[in-house]
Amino acid sequence: MIDTLPKAKKIYLTKLNRIIDYELMKHLHEEEGYDISFMCKELGVSRQAYYKWIKRTPSKRETENQELLGIIKEVSSSNNSLFGSETMTYYIRNEYGLTYNHKRVYRLMCINDIVSNYRRKSSYNYRRSTPETTAENILNRNFNADRPNEKWCTDITEIRIPTTNEKLYISPVLDLYDRYPVSVAVSERNDTAITDQALKKAHEAYPEARPLYHSDRGFQYTRAVFKTKLESYGMDQSMSRVSKCIDNGPCEQFQGQFKDILFILFPDVTTKEGMILAIYKTYDYYINYYPQKRFHGKTAGQVRKEALEADHPVSYPIASNPRIDKYWKHIEELKNHSSVQI
Repeated sequence: MIDTLPKAKKIYLTKLNRIIDYELMKHLHEEEGYDISFMCKELGVSRQAYYKWIKRTPSKRETENQELLGIIKEVSSSNNSLFGSETMTYYIRNEYGLTYNHKRVYRLMCINDIVSNYRRKSSYNYRRSTPETTAENILNRNFNADRPNEKWCTDITEIRIPTTNEKLYISPVLDLYDRYPVSVAVSERNDTAITDQALKKAHEAYPEARPLYHSDRGFQYTRAVFKTKLESYGMDQSMSRVSKCIDNGPCEQFQGQFKDILFILFPDVTTKEGMILAIYKTYDYYINYYPQKRFHGKTAGQVRKEALEADHPVSYPIASNPRIDKYWKHIEELKNHSSVQI
């Protein structure tokens, strides 16, 4: 059984079992008069190690670990175990000013069975429509941006209230530079009003912005009137290719991540009004309290504030994914092979 445990847990349990032996020896010696040498021999313990344990005092590191564990438990309790070890490390650094290594945080979480509740499974529904107008995929999966308000993407996702099965729809507008939701609209209906509201709120928040506005080809975005609104705001429209959700990958990923955070932070929502309130609270939590590895442990709100105040914003390029790179290399090889055969 112990062989299937993580390495940190196995090391901890090995040490714990030895301490249990020491405590048993101490009790039997003091209460029953058992001979130390006899017990050491029977339990496979050296006398030197036993007496060293008897005389020891907690080290500085052990004291720090106890304090750190208390903080980890407090944070985990406050957000229903939302964070894994790496995100927990960033959060502790941001909120408590403590710069512990994430491996140390991982070990403490592992040996104390503090496990993240992230992530949930989601289902998606699609509606076919005949578009009035479409746009080219100008974004072309180039999800990096050099500054805020250069590239925005948007989408609509469905969410259900667990107890009543009622539906709500959420439409954020996400900045690809810092993954910051520049606006969010919530509605009881999956209609054109929700996308119009999200666009309007984003424009009102940043009236001088002229970003590339990317979406899928849902009926809300292929209306001529929607394109006209974008043009009036000075925004260029970009659309994913048909049935290629990867073309809007960051927004798709954000929607799933957001729902995971929502249901972990607010697992007991029972009404539509409560869910709407929870949605906006979750956006606030994501912006201000959810640190991200890509931003070196900063939150989206911190990154945006720094970038808007800087003449030359810091670049946060998306890290290369070897698995994805290998996949696309394979696709290119298949294309080349096919063209040679023809």
